[in-house]
Amino acid sequence: MLRLGNIKFYRSIILRVFVLHVLLVAYEDLSATSIATVTPVVMAGMDPLVSESSGLDFAGGGYFWTHNDGYGDNYIYCIGTNGVMTSTVNVPNAVNWDWEDLAHDVGRNYLYIGDFGNNSCDRTNLRVYRISYPVANSGSSATADEISFSYPDQSSFPSPWMNFDAEAFFHYGSSLYIFSKADSTAIGYTKLYRIPDQPGAYVATLLDSFYTNDRITSADINEDSTAVVLLANNRIHLFTGWAGDDFFTGSYTSLRFSTNHTQKEAITFYTRTAVWLSDEDDGSGNFLYAVDLSSYVPASTSSISETMLSKVAVFPNPADDILMVTCPPGVAEVLITLYDLYSRTVVSRKLFSSPYVRMEISEIPEGYYQLILASEGNGPIVTDLIINR
Repeated sequence: MLRLGNIKFYRSIILRVFVLHVLLVAYEDLSATSIATVTPVVMAGMDPLVSESSGLDFAGGGYFWTHNDGYGDNYIYCIGTNGVMTSTVNVPNAVNWDWEDLAHDVGRNYLYIGDFGNNSCDRTNLRVYRISYPVANSGSSATADEISFSYPDQSSFPSPWMNFDAEAFFHYGSSLYIFSKADSTAIGYTKLYRIPDQPGAYVATLLDSFYTNDRITSADINEDSTAVVLLANNRIHLFTGWAGDDFFTGSYTSLRFSTNHTQKEAITFYTRTAVWLSDEDDGSGNFLYAVDLSSYVPASTSSISETMLSKVAVFPNPADDILMVTCPPGVAEVLITLYDLYSRTVVSRKLFSSPYVRMEISEIPEGYYQLILASEGNGPIVTDLIINR
C-alpha cells in the first residue's frame, strides 16, 4: 500500500518530469525565427522493393532516385511520382554497409551515395560513393568512385558519445555537407561537417552545430541555393538567408508536421519551394509525400537589371547548328550551360563576347533544352531552347 508521503513523492517526480518536458520543448523552439505547421500530402505508395527507402533525389521529368537502407542491396532505383519503379542501376563495386542519403551536384553530373550510417558509432570505413548521374527511367550499371573520411572529433571506436552517426547530406559548391544524427544521451545537437566532393581520403572539417532536439534523417538544398532543409520524423528544419556556407545563420523556421508521424527517412527538393519525402515501411509507411514550402522560402532574386535583360538575346530559337547570344555592354566572358529535360548537363562552355557569342551546337541532338547564361557579377539568365534541324 502506498502511504500518503509516497504519493506526494511520486506526484512531485511526475510534476518535475512534466515541467522538464515543457522546458525542453520550449527551448527547442527558442532558436526558431518562426514556428509553423505543415501537412505532408500523400502522393503515392512506393514499390515494395524499396520498402526501406532511405535516400531520395529528384532526377527531373517526374522521376526520383532512391535506395534501401543499410545492409541492403547495392542498387539505386528509379521511381515515378506515382511510386511505380521504372528502372534500376547496379553499383557492383559498392557495398551497402549503411546507405543513408543521396545528393547531386548543381549540373547533375554526379550522384553521391552516402554510406555513412553509423548507429553504433564504431565505423572506421565511412564513405561517400560517387557515380555518373544516371539517366532517369533507364537501367544500367555504374562504377563508383570512393570518397572516404573520418571525423576530427572522434577518438574512440565505438564512441560513448553517440553523435557520430549520419543520415543526411547535400552537395554545395565543390563540397559535401554532412549532418550528424545524435542518439541516446547525445540527442539535441546536429553537427555539420564538410568534405571535398572528389575521390580521396579526408579528415572532415567540423563547421558548426545546431540544436534541433531530434534526430536528423535527411537533408537537401534547393536549386538556387536559397533554402536548406533538414528532415526529422515529425518536422522539417528550414534555413534561409545564410552567408557562405554558414547554413545555421540567417533565418530558421521549425515546420512541424500536423499528421503522418511515420519514420520519414528522405527529403528532396522537387521545385525550389516544394519538397518530396519518403518513409520506411514500418507497418504504416512506404509512401511518397509532398510538402509546399512556398510560404516560407523567399522569392528568387537576380542581380541582373531589367535594362540588362533587355540587351540579352538568344537566337535563332529554334536553332540548328549555330547559336548566337548577344551580351550586355561590359560583359567580356560568359558561361553558357545547356540542360536536358532530366536536368542533366549537356554542354557547358565559357566563351568570350564581342559583343556577342557564337556557339557551335551541331553535335547536340534535337530536342528541348534549358539554357543558362551566367557572367561574373551578374545573376543567371534562364531561357528555353529548341534545337530542330
